[in-house]
Amino acid sequence: MKKLIGSGLLAAAVAAPLSASAADTVDWFNWTGLTGTAVQNGTNIDATFTATSLGLTHADYFTGEDDAYLSAEVTNGPGTDGMFSFAGGTEVVHHVHFSKAVVNPYLAIVSLGSEATAASFNFANVSSITLVSEGDGYYGDGELSIAGGTITGFEGHGVVRLNGTFTDLYFTTPDNEYWYGASFGIPVSAVPEPGTWAMLAMGGAVLGLVGRRRKQGRPA
Repeated sequence: MKKLIGSGLLAAAVAAPLSASAADTVDWFNWTGLTGTAVQNGTNIDATFTATSLGLTHADYFTGEDDAYLSAEVTNGPGTDGMFSFAGGTEVVHHVHFSKAVVNPYLAIVSLGSEATAASFNFANVSSITLVSEGDGYYGDGELSIAGGTITGFEGHGVVRLNGTFTDLYFTTPDNEYWYGASFGIPVSAVPEPGTWAMLAMGGAVLGLVGRRRKQGRPA
């Protein structure tokens, strides 16, 4: 009986990580018009978008393009949840507003720039961006690069992470190149930023120090 129980526990322990890794790690905003919804840490978050240049499409430019959009960090693409399209060449400020603060949102990018002409997303209030994945996408195999709050592409397809906590995103598309797109998503389970971890650690240290002092001050 103990062997059976042990075997069952072992099987459960082996199965659990496999199940967790197979789960979706990103909830991509599902858009209806200029309003979208997603969930982070079990909380529903609404988003509103303004000043898109070419509107919203629910065409699926992502499924089957695994090299560009899937990774150990991002295990699922946007599918048909909705992508906003752009034609650059203006200083119009595009604005995404979230009903609650979101941590480390993602952009899934389609066809940013052409083989010969660069295009970019320039974020006014994002100072740190991480390139999570890039590769062969719907319109070919180009490249993406990051410099501060700017994402530049030459026929670039991939996923980037905007590092930080945001209620609003502001960005421009200044380069004159017709048609590229982006979908917005958030981690299903958000990890606190390094500053938050430091505050938690400091709080724990203070509580530990207070506890030790109280213990030392007790009468024998």
